[in-house]
Amino acid sequence: MHRISSFIVAGVFFLLAACSVQPSKKPAERVNDFLIAQVDSLNYTIGWFADRGDSASVEELRNAFQKARAHYKKIESLVVFYFPEENERINGPALVKAEEYDDKVILPTGFQVLEEELYADTLQRDALQQQVLALKAILNNLKYTVRSNSVSDANVFEAIRLEVLTIMSLGISGFDSPVSFQSIPETKASLQGIESILACYYESASTDESIQQKFHSLFEGAYTFLAQHTDFDAFDRATFIRKYLNPLSETLYIYQQELKIPNNPWVGAMKMDKSNFFSKDLYDANFFSPAYNRHLKPEVAALGKMLFFDPVLSGNGTRSCASCHSPTKAFSDGLTRSVAFDSHKNTLRNAPTLINSVYQKSQFWDQRVHFIEDQVTAVVTNPHEMHGDMDASAKKIAATQEYVALFKKAFSDSVVIDQRSIQTSLAAYIRTLSGLNARFDQYMRGEQAMLTEDELAGFNLFMGKGKCATCHFMPLFNGSVPPQYFETESEVLGVPAKADTIHAAVDSDAGKFNTYNRLLHKFAFKTPTIRNAALTAPYMHNGVFKTLEEVIDFYNRGGGAGIGAVVSNQTLPADKLNLSKKEQRQIVAFIHTLTDTTGLTRIPVMPVRDPIALKSTGND
Repeated sequence: MHRISSFIVAGVFFLLAACSVQPSKKPAERVNDFLIAQVDSLNYTIGWFADRGDSASVEELRNAFQKARAHYKKIESLVVFYFPEENERINGPALVKAEEYDDKVILPTGFQVLEEELYADTLQRDALQQQVLALKAILNNLKYTVRSNSVSDANVFEAIRLEVLTIMSLGISGFDSPVSFQSIPETKASLQGIESILACYYESASTDESIQQKFHSLFEGAYTFLAQHTDFDAFDRATFIRKYLNPLSETLYIYQQELKIPNNPWVGAMKMDKSNFFSKDLYDANFFSPAYNRHLKPEVAALGKMLFFDPVLSGNGTRSCASCHSPTKAFSDGLTRSVAFDSHKNTLRNAPTLINSVYQKSQFWDQRVHFIEDQVTAVVTNPHEMHGDMDASAKKIAATQEYVALFKKAFSDSVVIDQRSIQTSLAAYIRTLSGLNARFDQYMRGEQAMLTEDELAGFNLFMGKGKCATCHFMPLFNGSVPPQYFETESEVLGVPAKADTIHAAVDSDAGKFNTYNRLLHKFAFKTPTIRNAALTAPYMHNGVFKTLEEVIDFYNRGGGAGIGAVVSNQTLPADKLNLSKKEQRQIVAFIHTLTDTTGLTRIPVMPVRDPIALKSTGND
């Protein structure tokens, strides 16, 4: 082990010194050199596995693995920002993926696959060597790719600020260390990477030294905290975030402003002029909208709100969007499955909340559309939901003077009341349904709101032992993957048809498979938000669980496979979580702190339509 150990020590020293030995270069150039050197040395480190993987002991292999991934964590911020696809191949989840629109199956590679091999009951050296060689090839390609790339100051600061979010949402939750539980030491490595990159700016900075001293104090305090709290399950994530990560995020933004480094001008999932990742208006509601609908007047959403509560869009004029998405139930309907259009049957699935639905890449349980605009049309025209006709509804709306005035105010005098303008209006309203100012958010921002001992314990369990946050990513607590939110995940949980833990059978609804016809998607459903879950019972796509306590019990048992259901492709680990009854109650207590429907529940006064004008359209 002497060769690898001495190399790692040298690498750590270089991390701390790299940005102070080239004073003639600009800070961004130093960061670029730092990235190139670290990729080179990481490539060399993985080469040790290729040379010694067939002869080293399991303990030696595990130690070398831990050091190698910690090494990667120090440049994770830059790789994630500049080379997100390579990051997925280097350190993505060890899950087989299927493309939605073709037959391509993507096999996992990288550190998490190596981790599963190294920490299995029996080490399969041939399989390990195969994965090592695959990772070495990826890193070798990255080695040459980084040489053709150059970094900018704006990108560097965005990358390291997003790395703080990565640490708090993916790092300390154990998302990418699900087997070896190295999240705590790897968090230190991520912070050391940020610190090393920041050092590239210190010598050229014209700022007061006090901010550099504050950085030093935050980093040293964080390292001490991590050294004193090494147990993954017992780690106090709430305190760590409030005391170190949030102040670090805010100080990074202050430093960026003092250096007069602008934010990038493009539209991102988050507004980078916010310094705290729990700001109530951090996320850009237009990020997942079509480009042509990103700059609408507020009057468009106001019009959409009127249409949302108006039954004019349904086939018989008795059902509105709010019939299944009631403001009093956080825009769900409280039913196992929504009542179908004929009032005698039920729809196939449960009606999820619309609050915060804007913060995801795809809509519906089976993720069959990407834009809310398309969701609107699909619901209105579905014979089991609203059984409407967009053209017929447009004629009825155009026959109402008040609506005509509202459309002109929202768009222009030349507006055509048609499917597109109706779609646009409703989608604009749904994008206003944001609830990110819950008591939990206020607490994390350091405001007056307080959390009880049980609520804080529940948060730490949610983020740690309970593994909830490895699918419901903080701070949105849905399946949209931070820090760049390019993907909204689905999972195969093995949801039972009935709440029966003795004779469990998987619900027959095949989920995403019905839309995309990929076997890996059979029984897969979009990961929903946990925010406002206290108001949106019953739960799961089929409403099988009536209470949050039942949901937590289901996960605690290991999902469908854990209760005896036959589900060969379950992505949720079937291992029991071993949560005590008290711990389960604490997680439920935490979920209650995520409730926020403030300002969203007021129902507008509907326009009065002229029945004679409506009759003349022949579509009533």
